[in-house]
Amino acid sequence: MSRSRPAALPALLWLLPLTACGPGPAVLVRQEVPPALLACQPEPAPPAAGINDQVLALWIVDLATAGEDCRSRLRQLKELIDAR
Repeated sequence: MSRSRPAALPALLWLLPLTACGPGPAVLVRQEVPPALLACQPEPAPPAAGINDQVLALWIVDLATAGEDCRSRLRQLKELIDAR
């Protein structure tokens, strides 16, 4: 056993300086998210039964607008996070 110890010691001494070449400690940075990106336009309530086609079409447009608002905010949030 005494023969393996002297052989291992130079190898360990050679590897020791390699530990100093690594990256520094990781730093966690808190990202501030603008409050406007955290809330989407609310989904419109469905129209009452017995409505005409115009009211239904306007509701569909409002529904699509609310969805696009939310997708836009999510896209902006992703760009903000990716930029940092």
